[in-house]
Amino acid sequence: MKRFEYAGLTPELHQRLTLEFDALRANHRKTFNKHIMETKQCDRLQAKRYFTRFNNVIKERSKLSPATLDDMREYITDGLANDLENYLSKHCFSSYVKCRPDTDKRNAGLPEELFKQYCEEIKSLKAKYPNSFTAYIMDVKGCKYQKANSIRTAINTLYTEIGIVTPRKVIQLEGLLSRELFGKIAKYVFNKYEWPESLDSEVDRIYLEYRTKGDIGLNKESVRRTLFKAISMGL
Repeated sequence: MKRFEYAGLTPELHQRLTLEFDALRANHRKTFNKHIMETKQCDRLQAKRYFTRFNNVIKERSKLSPATLDDMREYITDGLANDLENYLSKHCFSSYVKCRPDTDKRNAGLPEELFKQYCEEIKSLKAKYPNSFTAYIMDVKGCKYQKANSIRTAINTLYTEIGIVTPRKVIQLEGLLSRELFGKIAKYVFNKYEWPESLDSEVDRIYLEYRTKGDIGLNKESVRRTLFKAISMGL
């Protein structure tokens, strides 16, 4: 099996992470998976998957990614979590070679300034809810843990430029960004991409709620359908 030295971290950071997890497992000798189930509000199979991801980092079988770090936050100290995040932001987030296999995903497909604003707001949210980001998403979106975790994963794939902002991801981001930034991102993405008709009702609602002096996606066929429906309804 391939070995990733120190899981892509410095020896000191990896040692601190290992020590904290060793202490945690010592406190939950035969109940660590149960502890994960309780803290993550998930089933046994999902808990085992979390454990495997964490253990692979500890055993240097995989590198620590921003997404895995987010999942670990509930089990490590804030000081270590912040140090790991700072390290990844410098050695992963800004590294085009190691973390951006597809250069088309640079800035998550957004203009640079919009992407910077997105990162600033997400970073601020993570700092405000360091150990309860998923719970915060559940509260804002009124959804269950599994869906909130999926949204958090989408947020991280954009933050780390692994994926691009699509119309579907715009819908996932609603309520988690400032109204002004969300409106700008929606306008840009809806103008750039088409979407399946199954998303028309959501795009319709977002367009009407966040429209500005500029028309969001006005030239898109799917938006013209939306506008026609809105006009026919007298909106």
